Amino acid sequence: MSDPEQIKADYEALNELIVNCPEFDELEALLGGFNLFQVLKFEYGEIRHSNVLAWILDPAESHGLDDTFLKKWLMRVVHEADHNFPISAVDIDSGELVKVEVRREWENIDLLLILQWAKQKPWVVCIENKIHTKQHSAQLSRYRKIVENTFPHASQQVFLFLTRSEEPPQDAAYLPASFTQIHQALVESMRSREKAIGSEPKVLLQNYVRLLEEKFMDESDIARTALKIYQQHRRALDVIFEHRPDNLGMASSALRELLAQNSDKLGIVMAASAKFYIRFIPKIWDVPGNTQGKAWPSSNRTVVFELNISGKRPYLYIVAGKAPDSWVEPIWLMSDSAPFRPSQYRQKKRPNTWCTLHIAGHSKIKVDTDEIADPAELAQRVFDWCVKSFQEPQTEQVVQIIADRLPDLEMVYHASAIQDTDSSSLPLV
Repeated sequence: MSDPEQIKADYEALNELIVNCPEFDELEALLGGFNLFQVLKFEYGEIRHSNVLAWILDPAESHGLDDTFLKKWLMRVVHEADHNFPISAVDIDSGELVKVEVRREWENIDLLLILQWAKQKPWVVCIENKIHTKQHSAQLSRYRKIVENTFPHASQQVFLFLTRSEEPPQDAAYLPASFTQIHQALVESMRSREKAIGSEPKVLLQNYVRLLEEKFMDESDIARTALKIYQQHRRALDVIFEHRPDNLGMASSALRELLAQNSDKLGIVMAASAKFYIRFIPKIWDVPGNTQGKAWPSSNRTVVFELNISGKRPYLYIVAGKAPDSWVEPIWLMSDSAPFRPSQYRQKKRPNTWCTLHIAGHSKIKVDTDEIADPAELAQRVFDWCVKSFQEPQTEQVVQIIADRLPDLEMVYHASAIQDTDSSSLPLV
């Protein structure tokens, strides 16, 4: 299909999507409305989810669920687990709970429940909650040993591994648990306890249920409606997806704006940038010697600071682009020792085009995920780190060393220009 035909077909697909897709109204109704948890950027925070679970698992709290959710969730997890487990859903349902103690981050365990029953010794329920992160450092076994040593006389020790991705637990003592099970148990509990739930807790519980449906479940009404729309209007949605503003791109734009807004305060001048490479120079580099380069499109700089967000984590460095050999070679030789901080991948021979002279810093901030919840928040975090790295005394020394050599760079460019002029004036033979 030729380009004009492709554009026409894409345009028609978009019009068809807008005019003949009643499911959009249905999807908007399912997604619409205020959601406190999304406003607070709650969606994927393990600590925040654990806090909500601690609230709804405690029968003494103000949600009005009593012990209904706690029992229904434990019953469902035990019943659906592919384990030879010593307790059953019937044991949980028939037991009379007298008291529940909920501990958060006790011995680094996300949630620990101590269940006091009327006619038997207490149970201890250990819950490890994982949403984005993975289990590591044998932490499940370590937590299990802590619980076993601390509560040796408990009637039952129950270990649950709660995950969004349904990652199997590395410790066989743990039962797998899912947020789908939480959703099912919570919906059932809210239905059966409807008259006991106050208006304010009801709003919070409904918001949480909708958050689970939108972000954690594949078989929700939202997922089914979205799939139906995609099957009927795949071409239009693919066009929209292809042209969507991605979160990292928005974070990059916000980051460039933050640097530009604070340029006077930081003493910098912005240089030509791209999505993954944000460039600037200290004002003391804004001299004629650094205005004759040809390394970057739409920029005449030879040496710049480059903030690279193309990989897993951002890093800030000084790079010379297409610099004259006679000027950059002495600095390259010098950059192998303090105050310069060389790259761990420093080559023995100086690169001809892009020459990294100093690493100002590597950040621990992750920027390679599609799950960036708030581009503005990410931009602010990277900006704060970048400023701190830029203002390090070691980096400031390097900035001054290069500034002192920029007059020499101007002389090199000037001499080259004279030579080019002389060459062009020679008679043709």
